[in-house]
Amino acid sequence: MKEVPTFRFISQSILIERLKVNGSLARVAIRHLEKEGAIKRIVHHSSQLVYSECSLLYLVQQ
Repeated sequence: MKEVPTFRFISQSILIERLKVNGSLARVAIRHLEKEGAIKRIVHHSSQLVYSECSLLYLVQQ
């Protein structure tokens, strides 16, 4: 999960494909990263949430 904030485009389907996790775990991970400020929301739709990497400041703090 450490590499997720470095992805240019982040969505539930991207996490499922790249990290080989199920959908509910991907949604929880996305919510957790958004709460931490690691990723920022670009599009919010009822069926698909689209996020992007946040600033490099977050990565430096890690």
